[in-house]
Amino acid sequence: MVRLLLAICFLPCAVMATPSMHSLLINGDFLKPITVMEQLEQQDKGTICDFDVDVEEGLLVYKISMINVETHRINKYEYRALDGTLLTEKSSAYASDDIGQVNAAKKLQAKHMKFSELVTLAIKNQQGYLTQAELDHDLSISYLELKLLNQDSRNTIAFDIETLRPLPLLKWD
Repeated sequence: MVRLLLAICFLPCAVMATPSMHSLLINGDFLKPITVMEQLEQQDKGTICDFDVDVEEGLLVYKISMINVETHRINKYEYRALDGTLLTEKSSAYASDDIGQVNAAKKLQAKHMKFSELVTLAIKNQQGYLTQAELDHDLSISYLELKLLNQDSRNTIAFDIETLRPLPLLKWD
């Protein structure tokens, strides 16, 4: 019973000691996401279709998925944001619910663009830290959905792959 009470008393302190994503991003002690994306694009066949930032054990981790439309596979990677060290790598066949990303990846390939180039264009005049970027295809539009985190809020924007412009109808805060 004493152990349980001690655990309950110290739990809030342990939770409070875990740094938030925003505080880790403000610290700036990490490789830029675009740098890690570019390095992966040079090494692997396929198109990045998903990027996420996560906090694991107090460290920033980049999670990147890459679709290879020729082999029908998705490769998933986790990198330590601090130095770009590869932490995990998994590969699997893509499923029917991945078809939106597959179609958007094909559109991006048809434009002879890399995911990192598209993300760079999409965030050019935006404020905040990139925390998520994902290709999708819906309503006959292939687009990149991005989430940016700043001190006050989280912004989500959509960027049309065909026109290389923001989609105002899909822009929300």
